[in-house]
Amino acid sequence: MIKSAYKIRLLLAIPMLFLMASPGVFAQQPDQKDNLLVRAFPYHGETLPTVTIKDFRVVSNRTFKSEKDKQAYLRLKRNVRKAYPYAILASVKLREYDAVLNNMPEAKRAPYLKKAEKELKTQFEGDLKNLTMTQGKILIRLINRETGMTTYKVIKDYRGGFSAFMWQSFGLLFGNNLKWKYDPSKGEDKMIEEIIQQIQDGEV
Repeated sequence: MIKSAYKIRLLLAIPMLFLMASPGVFAQQPDQKDNLLVRAFPYHGETLPTVTIKDFRVVSNRTFKSEKDKQAYLRLKRNVRKAYPYAILASVKLREYDAVLNNMPEAKRAPYLKKAEKELKTQFEGDLKNLTMTQGKILIRLINRETGMTTYKVIKDYRGGFSAFMWQSFGLLFGNNLKWKYDPSKGEDKMIEEIIQQIQDGEV
């Protein structure tokens, strides 16, 4: 759901207790609430614990060839932080609408979508209008990342082929392509993916 070419409606610390109990097992004693039961294995006469932890990323600080490159990256980071929540919102809303529409008679779908669009417009239009063109372009790609669909397909599925065609034609006039697909393996999308991982890890 697009208001203009660039405005989108829709949106190694491992805690471990070494409790030497036996050659094969770290046993938890019933009267010791703080003990931790873990597997262990013998190694050269010692008993070593085995603890499985979740995957985590180790990233080095990014280096820049010039101050200009650094400032460009910082701008990208600000833009991603601004656009990313709306991509998440679009994903949540699309799943919500799909769940409702799948159990709704055909005749009631159009009124429901019209009402949903009005609610979204009331709630988020003011914020989305404040997105810059660059942030709008990033949002289009992030919607593809979060939903698996291009913004063009979202419009086509929910508003029809003619609306999708019109918004795409209008968008191209501003250098925007609603059919953009997100590719985290290369180019700017690769940097965007790194920034999103930092956001998810609470680093930015």
